[in-house]
Amino acid sequence: MRLRVAAGLLLGLLGPCRLALVQAQEIKVPLKPEMVLDEAGRDEGNAPEGVARLVDEQALAGDPATGQGGTPVTSWFPGWTKWYYPASGIIDLGATYHLSRIFVYDGAGTGSFAVSTGVPFAWQPLFTDSPANYQKWNEHPADVTTRYLRVTLGDPGTKVPEIVVYARGSAPASPAVTPAIAHPRPARPTIDQFIGTNAFIDDPVDKIAVGGWVREYHSWDWDEGDRHDYAGYPNNQNRWNPSAAGGGGWNFDDYYTKLNQAGVMPSPCIQGSTFWLAGKDANKLQWKPVPAGADPTLPASYVAHADHLFQYAARYGQVAVPDARLKLAPGQPRRSGLGLLHYYENYNEQDRWWAGPEAWFSPYEFAAMSSADYDGDRGKLGQNVGIKNADPNAKLVMGGLARLSLDYIRAMKLWSDHYRGGSFPFDVINLHHYSNNGGEQQRGSVGISPEADHLREKLQQFVTYRDQNLPGVEVWMTEFGYDLNQGSPQHAPAIKGYAPEEVQAQWLVRSYLALAAAGVDRAAMYMLRDVNPADPTQFSSSGLVGPKGDWTPRTSWYYVYTLKNRLKGMNFVNEQASGNPKVTVYHFKAARGPGEAYVLWCPTSDGSIVTDYALPVAFPQATLVSLTKGQTTGEAAPLAIQNGQVTVTVSERPIIVVRGT
Repeated sequence: MRLRVAAGLLLGLLGPCRLALVQAQEIKVPLKPEMVLDEAGRDEGNAPEGVARLVDEQALAGDPATGQGGTPVTSWFPGWTKWYYPASGIIDLGATYHLSRIFVYDGAGTGSFAVSTGVPFAWQPLFTDSPANYQKWNEHPADVTTRYLRVTLGDPGTKVPEIVVYARGSAPASPAVTPAIAHPRPARPTIDQFIGTNAFIDDPVDKIAVGGWVREYHSWDWDEGDRHDYAGYPNNQNRWNPSAAGGGGWNFDDYYTKLNQAGVMPSPCIQGSTFWLAGKDANKLQWKPVPAGADPTLPASYVAHADHLFQYAARYGQVAVPDARLKLAPGQPRRSGLGLLHYYENYNEQDRWWAGPEAWFSPYEFAAMSSADYDGDRGKLGQNVGIKNADPNAKLVMGGLARLSLDYIRAMKLWSDHYRGGSFPFDVINLHHYSNNGGEQQRGSVGISPEADHLREKLQQFVTYRDQNLPGVEVWMTEFGYDLNQGSPQHAPAIKGYAPEEVQAQWLVRSYLALAAAGVDRAAMYMLRDVNPADPTQFSSSGLVGPKGDWTPRTSWYYVYTLKNRLKGMNFVNEQASGNPKVTVYHFKAARGPGEAYVLWCPTSDGSIVTDYALPVAFPQATLVSLTKGQTTGEAAPLAIQNGQVTVTVSERPIIVVRGT
């Protein structure tokens, strides 16, 4: 008893010291923007008002625990669109901490800001902050061990500029990083197979052959019912040869055969929903392809979509499927294993924020659909759904993202880690981006060059992420381009000495070059043909050729075709130091054989010309190839080699110096 009393007196006497010791053990957890994930995938490159803004001013935030809190400025603001809310993000602290306090800076407005702890998809609420103290730090006690925080913004009226997190004890060691399993990277396609375009079944194959592959826009509705009285899944009656659409004249067996014979690899982009699944309402064909009332976060809700992809791969893949597993309309040739397709894209611009919540997929929803499309959600949905169950070697291409959002891909991987044991349900990451002065499609007023847009650098971050986290997965860029109509917000402008048609041609070639240098595996410009050259609507006049029925090749068609032909069999090697800021030099070389070339251009948009530029070359003979309208191999002229160099004139129109004569 006396011992306990003495101990109590001692603790009482040492109370202030004990408090100081406890406080000394409290540390400010380091937070950085790269720790944050936007669960909606809208945070394009840590957008100006993205969720990463919650932790981007930690130095300015100061130390609110000691009353020394600062006044942060930037805020997380997803926008005024109400269906964007509640908006959420995940902060990975990088190690497990025992949290003691979290301070939230109360910026302005009303609403709610909630914080949860635990692990993704199994969160436990910690607190909800209701901002009421204008420009003050709100303290929230915590007594929980966690590595992850989830932050949720209730509505657009809530403004939270910054949070500061405290924990007890010393900073824990970061968890050991498990070395990534080394997967041999598939050989990258050579430039002639890297270059592609977007097109339709009714475009001429000889015009499509400007590229080595084609992204073929293909509505699911064409194959399953169109506007006919059709029951739909599970009693599917697919039509490909002829299709249900196209007035009986669209025969996809023939189309894919002709493309293969022309040396063009077809890759269908299977987009949209079907008339029967959309309740026979054509206005809902762009809605998520789920039955009314189904949960779009569950793979099982997409079984009809995955069933169709199985049938597609069963017909056109490399493996013959037993006839009893085929679902074909009466009169359709009963064929399987035609060996005409290797890749299948399962949607188009699923992050279409402009189309409303019924059409927009969250990353988790799209991962769920893709899990079904890939392998029937690892077989849980049966053996007759998903492309891998029809052809194990078939490759699923992620629907092209309208935004360059790495967070969208990171969120899908997070879902896959949790629900698929780390198996990522894609073989290809697929991206869209239009270079303009607004930074993305739906913004801007004029197109800009790929160099001014830093296109190479933007795509390199996705290639780097792939290399570090998803080795073996390809990266594609399947939409980019420029309109010619000068009223379009995506138009190629006239530049000193160059008309818009010439600028479009130059910038498309330079875009392909930038994407090759970034490490992208395949690239397809948008699109082969014009919709209507007289229409100033964005993307109506971006073709390499004229509109349907015309198909007159533009300057860009000849330039791109020349790039494809002259760099055939070669890959990007490196960028060589030019010694002149107005000259860019890319080196290409064949993996096999003596093929070698340099591509040179001025990366400017002011009509720059550099005369008498000396290019070192390591081959005995050289030919200058000039991009020329009317020629698909360019205009060739021999170059004299003196002291291991050739002398050329460089302009904003790329030139090619090839080995040999």
